[in-house]
Amino acid sequence: MTRYQRREFLKTTALSGAAILALKSWPVAASSSAPKTFALENYVSKSFNYLTRMVDKQGQPYFNVFWTDPAEAAHDWPDFGDVQSRQLQAAVMAKVMTGQEAPTEKVWRERILSFIEPRTGLLVRPETSYSRPVADLGDQALTLYALVTAYADSGDLRLLAACRKMADGIAEKSIHLNPFRARWQDGFLIKGLMACARYADYEPAYRLAGKLVERVFVIRPLPTRQNTLRPGAHVHGSLRALVGAADYALYAGDRELLGRVDALYSFVKSKGTRFGFLPEVIDRKGDIVACETCALMDYIGLAATLANHGHPEYWEDVERIARNHLVESQVDDVSWLVSGGDREDTAQFTWNDVGKRMVGGYAGWSSPTHILACKETLNAQWGGPELRNKTRAFQNCCGGSGTHAFFEVWKNAARFEDGVLSVNLHIDKLLPQAEIRCFQPYQGLLTVKVLKPCRLKVRIPGFVRAGELKVDSGTGAAAVRISGNYVELGERNPSESIRISYPLPVTSEETSIGNSGFRQYHYRVTYKGNTVVKMEPHGNDVRTAYSEFSLKQIPVFYGEEGPGRLYRREHMLKDLDPELSAIHLDDGKLDLWYFR
Repeated sequence: MTRYQRREFLKTTALSGAAILALKSWPVAASSSAPKTFALENYVSKSFNYLTRMVDKQGQPYFNVFWTDPAEAAHDWPDFGDVQSRQLQAAVMAKVMTGQEAPTEKVWRERILSFIEPRTGLLVRPETSYSRPVADLGDQALTLYALVTAYADSGDLRLLAACRKMADGIAEKSIHLNPFRARWQDGFLIKGLMACARYADYEPAYRLAGKLVERVFVIRPLPTRQNTLRPGAHVHGSLRALVGAADYALYAGDRELLGRVDALYSFVKSKGTRFGFLPEVIDRKGDIVACETCALMDYIGLAATLANHGHPEYWEDVERIARNHLVESQVDDVSWLVSGGDREDTAQFTWNDVGKRMVGGYAGWSSPTHILACKETLNAQWGGPELRNKTRAFQNCCGGSGTHAFFEVWKNAARFEDGVLSVNLHIDKLLPQAEIRCFQPYQGLLTVKVLKPCRLKVRIPGFVRAGELKVDSGTGAAAVRISGNYVELGERNPSESIRISYPLPVTSEETSIGNSGFRQYHYRVTYKGNTVVKMEPHGNDVRTAYSEFSLKQIPVFYGEEGPGRLYRREHMLKDLDPELSAIHLDDGKLDLWYFR
């Protein structure tokens, strides 16, 4: 596409973008305030407000959201290849998951295709006041994965051709790079390349993935020989490399590599909490520790991949993360962001209803008690003078990643294969074979309405002893067999409704977060089953802490005071009868974390 063609294309999408921006909110169905069964469709439906409205008149998303007065969103260089690709992928996943289509989905798809250089097949950022015309490998990693996802959903042959051409372009660019220089982008590329190999049926993508695995694990290893990540490692970048390496190991039958990936998963898990808080960076050299939703996405993706292939014990991790810190990382309370009213947008900034447009987005740096952990700036990272000395409220790479994370959980919650229906997670799920409902945290109850003949097995929650399960088939107690962490219920027939009940113990634990050698922050966490119902900070009343990025003390929010208080859940302690949530049929598309 020539510059003239690109300019004309962007003019045509401006009308769609203007219509999108004119929406005061994304329309949602009216619902009661009564508690509901745990359906991830509820959360993803809420994301459509963010996906649809946090864009400019051309449909271009905003990477930065600043806690200024009034709050402002700003375009930045990640908008084109990073944020836009993540959000296209999120929109596709949200459509598969809910049956709703965001009007931005087609806009983003066409914009991304318009930025791809025909000669190289690589996405090139346009020349603007905040970006330069470069073909960044990090952009290619995210764009390739998004295009493969969109192709697997739509079957659009333009996308198939773009995927294969981009894989070739990445290989050509990679030839000229020093293999002995460590680059996080090498690992970041592997997942998208493996998706291209599998769904675009492209062998060269698989071969390139193998070369990058060798770089990351052998030639210039990013992890240590002890299967740990080095201090300063970016957790999202590292986990994306591990998710890709797991795919490669499963595809190639490399058990040794898969074992290393599993050991590294255990290391990352040791750096987080049971409820899913995971640091953005391994052991920063300061007092600031925050959780990035992008990291949760790949943490869940890796856990699901490993759980699907020999480690079913990790389903407990997936469910705890989803019920707790993933849900809490979705933006809800924006009362702390002051609206700019009718101030006119510029080419880079918007002030109009920034807070309300962020509802349904996701945290970039949460603490266990607040949607934002601290008041840090971009000054030590990048950006021109127009972005300096402003507190970062959100980084919208996380805006697509949160929806992606929910999709990973939803997709893997239950699976039908070879006549067996395996219920891996206690969440609502609709498959052609069964309608599954979970009543936690209000009741210890899972129901399975059988729609087609199947053999049924259900994972036993980690807080339940096998002898505490009670299974009723509607005609009395059912015969069961315990196999590992599953209860096997044998052959089931259509019209049967299976009820599996169990106790929901209320327990508490003390936990802490912080970087090695620096300030630690302490919490008392109360669970009902594996759902956090109370998060109490202890001794975290400090108002400031040291940031090595800012080179000074900055305001922090690890106690009770701060923006967007999380875990307001004491109502969940009550035993209630929740309403059934609206759920959508899984049609089998986009099974990206399972190898047959």
